Amino acid sequence: MAACPFAVLSKTVFAASVLFACQLGRSRNCLMTSSFSFKPAIEFAISQDKIKHEDEVDLSKSSVGIDSVVLRNADGVVIASIYKRILKEIEDSKSLEEGDQAVES
Repeated sequence: MAACPFAVLSKTVFAASVLFACQLGRSRNCLMTSSFSFKPAIEFAISQDKIKHEDEVDLSKSSVGIDSVVLRNADGVVIASIYKRILKEIEDSKSLEEGDQAVES
């Protein structure tokens, strides 16, 4: 019985799609990092006494993941890991406070 050419083709297509997905994920992560503002994460880390000043954070070594922001110092040591959900909650509460103040005026 001869090998089915469809099986070989499907394995090749699957391998190529996995490789493409990995490459897409890497390039997407790089784009997110370059367009992401670390300022809210740094402000939160300062408010939680994780760092004293924003100069402690080395942005070139910090990273943005799917769920969190990781702030690192110049040595590459993690000084704060913050869930994006927390940053979103803070942003939303600030928006609500600003809206309440506008209504009161």
